[in-house]
Amino acid sequence: MRFRGLKILLLAVTAAAVLFLLCGAVKTLGMDRWVDFDVYRITGCDRTSIIYDGQSDVVTRLHGVQDRTWVSISELQPSTVYAFISAEDARFFEHEGVDVIRIAGAIVADIKAGSYVQGASTISQQLIKLSHLTSEKTISRKAEEAALAYEMERQYSKEDILEMYLNYVYFGGGYYGIEAAAEGYFGVHASDLTLDQSAMLAGILKSPSGYAPHINYAASINRRNNILRLMQDYGYITDDEKKQAAAKRPTILHDKREYYSGYYTDAVTKSAAALLGITVDELIRGGYSVYSAMDSDIQHYCEEMFKNGELFPAEDSEAAIVVLEPSTGMVVAMVGGRSYTGGISFNRATDIRRQPGSVIKPVIAYAPAFEYLNYTAADMILDEETTFADYTPSNYGNKYYGWVTVREAVTKSLNVPAVKTLSAVGVDRAKDFAERCGIEFDDKDDSLALALGGFTYGVSPLQIAGAYSCFASGGTYNTPTLIKKITDRNGLTVYEYRQDSRRVMSEANAYILTSMLKSVVTEGTGHRLNTLDIPIAGKTGTVGLANGNRDAWMAGYTPEYTAVVWQGYDSDRLGLLPSSATGGTYPALMLYELFNHIYPDGRSGDFEKPESVKQYSIDAKTLKKQHKAVLANAMTPQSSRVTEYFTEETAPEDVSGYWAVPGSAQNLLAVREEGGVMVSFDCPDDFGMYTLWRSEAGKAEKPLMTWNGREGHIEYIDAAVKSGKGYRYRVTVKHEELLIDDKPVEGLTTRYAFVPAGLGTSSSSTNE
Repeated sequence: MRFRGLKILLLAVTAAAVLFLLCGAVKTLGMDRWVDFDVYRITGCDRTSIIYDGQSDVVTRLHGVQDRTWVSISELQPSTVYAFISAEDARFFEHEGVDVIRIAGAIVADIKAGSYVQGASTISQQLIKLSHLTSEKTISRKAEEAALAYEMERQYSKEDILEMYLNYVYFGGGYYGIEAAAEGYFGVHASDLTLDQSAMLAGILKSPSGYAPHINYAASINRRNNILRLMQDYGYITDDEKKQAAAKRPTILHDKREYYSGYYTDAVTKSAAALLGITVDELIRGGYSVYSAMDSDIQHYCEEMFKNGELFPAEDSEAAIVVLEPSTGMVVAMVGGRSYTGGISFNRATDIRRQPGSVIKPVIAYAPAFEYLNYTAADMILDEETTFADYTPSNYGNKYYGWVTVREAVTKSLNVPAVKTLSAVGVDRAKDFAERCGIEFDDKDDSLALALGGFTYGVSPLQIAGAYSCFASGGTYNTPTLIKKITDRNGLTVYEYRQDSRRVMSEANAYILTSMLKSVVTEGTGHRLNTLDIPIAGKTGTVGLANGNRDAWMAGYTPEYTAVVWQGYDSDRLGLLPSSATGGTYPALMLYELFNHIYPDGRSGDFEKPESVKQYSIDAKTLKKQHKAVLANAMTPQSSRVTEYFTEETAPEDVSGYWAVPGSAQNLLAVREEGGVMVSFDCPDDFGMYTLWRSEAGKAEKPLMTWNGREGHIEYIDAAVKSGKGYRYRVTVKHEELLIDDKPVEGLTTRYAFVPAGLGTSSSSTNE
């Protein structure tokens, strides 16, 4: 009984002692303030985001303070791994986070020195210190470091820990992690590091400020060679391998890496952040891979054009260009100004809102007229000064052309026909069409002035490019995009572009409208592109003021690319373009240079004509006289034939009656009256030229007068006759424009109408 009580008392004392020691340790070592191991403190570190071009080549790297790209340990060469183990932790694969043997050696060295002179931290401890702790040298901090290192080794394999370490540590030069260091110093991926490069990077870790090769190349080389000796000592490399590596003097590329940054990558960065619902700062530190649609060749060429002063009307004028693929909506190139200032610069390609001028006419007026009202390229509009309620538009130079076809109105960029067309369509319906093509309107945009670009705020070059791509792609609008795909730091796809397409007009109407815009290039305001000798369509636009032009536009497209150029100033306060700088001058010249670069051999596919579109030969004479499209007939001369496109629904059915043998005069009547002979007859065809002939006995027949058939009924007094003589009259007819063997075609002649001597009448209503 006494023994049992003694035992209980002993246990109580022992427990109290342990409790006392634990409390003392907690107080002394500060264990109550120790952090828990959290792997996200390592794996959640800042990582560099990378933007790729359309061919998946790296365009640029986006990062904050820490430039870091994570790589898998499995991608690294064995020599790279052994270099770091040799330099930092030779017994890495043998200990469990803390190297007791190494600690003992360090303690002896510290005791001899009387201070902390030698560390014994393993790779695991270093990783814990960098990610979880401060750099202070205290017993508490070292104990915490050891405990956390042990905990990490319990949860993760040696390969996992080494991967985290190599991707986390700082290599100087702003490079965090082995991939950024390999690319920054040597211009290679970490997976391609050579033995000497690996040893040099491993040597940096002891003191980035002392051994980084861009700071002290000689010290870096010496440190590298020491590590190579260690690698040989540990049996990782042979003596020959050590000597060959030590003899090398690698070129250091620090601050010489050429990564692109510009308006395009700015736009990609903003767009990617918006798509993911994060801030730009979160994007650039998040380790994302952003696969853009950039065509690097076209992008760089556009930027070179913007350095060419000959393509601009003034040294300080601004410009923007957008190039996209109409079939996909992918924006392959974009320049938002003549000088890129870095950061997130103001991008005129996406951010400006300017009056579009005539470049908007096909979108707001003619395309909806084709789609909703069955307009054709051969429909005619009277181009004359016209007032619409309180709005009176005028043509450039106040010049009017009378009756013109829709094709002519577009080719000459006439203003009045465009306004008349918009009026016929209706503003609301036209706006609805344009909105489906990506054009945005303000609530106050509700007048016919929209036909000439009279917007409250205007449009951006990107919006115009998207709208014109509707025509290039056969009537389908593909929402413009700069980004194909985004993956996160783990390689998981977090966004992938799904083509957002909608049909806004029929394929047939889009083709016909394109044919009209090709006429703008071949014979209209866009003629500077005509010498390219490729199938290309386009439209110019100019916004003018009394003392200069505010905006100059041109949109041009082939089946493969749509491009839009805007030139002007950011505000009227900064200046105006000279009056000579129109959409058909400098913007057209810039597009010429662009498409000449894209198609250096002059080869481009033509726009594919739908089966529902047919070419018809139209009688130009009837079109001009009657303002109506009718088919040419078999006798229509080539000079009066006009070829035009129609859909099956809008094709003309009537055939021209103009080019035919004219009918003979009818109801010929000759009556002797006091003062002469009254001759009358009817002209059945307005294209015939009717000639009245008179003959008398013993004399040759002579023509009296010729009339155009449009006069219809003819009455003529022949005052040269004599009362004592008899006469006969006849009427001939010919078509002076219809020639056979270079002679006018003649119709049947009337029978003679006889007038005897004295008073009398005679008539002829039949023909010879």
